Amino acid sequence: MTIQSFVGIDGCKAGWMTVILSTEGNWTAKVYKELSELWRDYGDAKLLLIDMPIGLPSCMTAVRSCDLEARQLLQPKRASSIFSAPIRELLDVSSYSDANALSKQLTSRGLSKQAWFIIPKIRELDQLLQISPIAPKKLRESHPELCFTTLSGAPMLHNKQTEAGYEERIELLELLYPKARTIVQHTLAAYPRKAVARDDIVDALVLAISALLSRGNILTVPFIMERDETGLPMQITYPPKSLAE
Repeated sequence: MTIQSFVGIDGCKAGWMTVILSTEGNWTAKVYKELSELWRDYGDAKLLLIDMPIGLPSCMTAVRSCDLEARQLLQPKRASSIFSAPIRELLDVSSYSDANALSKQLTSRGLSKQAWFIIPKIRELDQLLQISPIAPKKLRESHPELCFTTLSGAPMLHNKQTEAGYEERIELLELLYPKARTIVQHTLAAYPRKAVARDDIVDALVLAISALLSRGNILTVPFIMERDETGLPMQITYPPKSLAE
């Protein structure tokens, strides 16, 4: 039987926290400085799930349906973990004040600081997707809290940055993938906190586990794919509900 790899990716201070799980039970956890290096090494994986917006709204359609629908699935406690993706017109703006002003001018809505801080990573991801015809088919947007909600059957009770939140999440992941805690502990020992935070590792891990368990048969919001003005999908993926049963 062909060995397949499944990848979970989350942005971190040093670049991209990446967890790779194979169908034969092997795992790798590492931080990539650049997404292009990650794609070079694992572009042949069966499925890569990334916690970063893919497919961006524009001044004509300022809000993505996938963000709205994902928030509904995370009500009431975790809806705020889904923030609105910035419009494409902001990708090359050099300052927050200018980006915020332009967003208000084009959409009548300001730009959150959270969205502003990840624009460099959104731009890096967008550039990769624009130049690689196969990347949009295999590298798909997902969201850790949506995956946790689906896998557990309900939204998480505690904030992920608290000890209670960590234990709540890692205990669930251990039920699904017994090596989960070992992966987190190994990665914490391998990298300093200034490079990657514990919740970055857990987020990448739940995406990798979701990809592995689904074997690529993922669900999406919205169900019918919407595309941005460049043709990229505007969908958030998550594992089948049957995994929580």
